[in-house]
Amino acid sequence: MERLTEIMTDLERVSNLIADAIIRRTNPCEDDITESAARKLYGDRWLRQMKKCGLAKWSRVGSRNIYSRHQLDCLRDAEREEAKLIFKRLGKE
Repeated sequence: MERLTEIMTDLERVSNLIADAIIRRTNPCEDDITESAARKLYGDRWLRQMKKCGLAKWSRVGSRNIYSRHQLDCLRDAEREEAKLIFKRLGKE
C-alpha cells in the first residue's frame, strides 16, 4: 500500500510539471517572473545557490532579471527527488 501511495504522489508531481509546461507554451508571459518575485517564492538563499551552480537560467529585460517559473519549479522538484532518494537509501541500510 505504501508503494501505491508513492506512485500516486509521483504521478501527481509529474502531472503538475506537465501542466506548467503546457501553460508556459500557450502563454509565455504568465511563466516569467522577476528576480524579486522569485526570491519571495523560492527563497533568497535557494535562488542564490542555484545561480551560483549555474542551474537557474535568467535573462535580462531592461534593468530586471527574469526567470522562468517552470524552470525553477523543475529545479526545486529535482532537488527534492534527489533528497528523497538519499533518505530512502539511508533508511534501508
